[in-house]
Amino acid sequence: MENNNQNTELELMRSQMEDFKAQLDKQKIVNEKMIIGSMKKSMSWIKRYVYFECCLVPLIAVSWLAIKEYAHFSWPNYAFLMTMVIVDVIADYRINVSAISDADYSRDNLLTTMSKLTRMKRQRSICMMISMPALIVWLLWSGIEAWMYMPADAPDFMRGTVYGGIVGGVIGGVCGLIFAFRIFFKMQRTNDEVIRQINELNA
Repeated sequence: MENNNQNTELELMRSQMEDFKAQLDKQKIVNEKMIIGSMKKSMSWIKRYVYFECCLVPLIAVSWLAIKEYAHFSWPNYAFLMTMVIVDVIADYRINVSAISDADYSRDNLLTTMSKLTRMKRQRSICMMISMPALIVWLLWSGIEAWMYMPADAPDFMRGTVYGGIVGGVIGGVCGLIFAFRIFFKMQRTNDEVIRQINELNA
């Protein structure tokens, strides 16, 4: 009788342990899904930003063409700007959008994903080191052309517009550089956060 009671207690304990283990496994799966969902959400704003950049390309092309005609900028200046914009948008898309897919967030691919995120940060830094000097060169070039190509007999309102445009270009250029660096560092921090989450998940 005593042996039967002991066997019953052992079976009950075994059943409770199996239930407890099943609950732990279920909780682990839920936690993994939450972390993976958080990683996707963290990276989603970067993709939206790049898509926004793509939508801006036609607007920049049209608006700067109008400014070019009014301020008598050269075609090489316009071509340089558009080449710089298009190359930058393509690079941003390749670095920040096409490099990572939904499959990379599966549990089995997280180590590969961490490697991709690290490479993404490095490529982003290289892109920044190329695009910022190119932007400064273009701003200086535009300022010089605006000054040189202004007709000698230009009316006062046109001179005022050109001078205001140069000052506004300097201020806008500085603000643009500050904004670009803020976005850059925010993207890098986002990658660091996702890499930290992957390390926690693997641990």
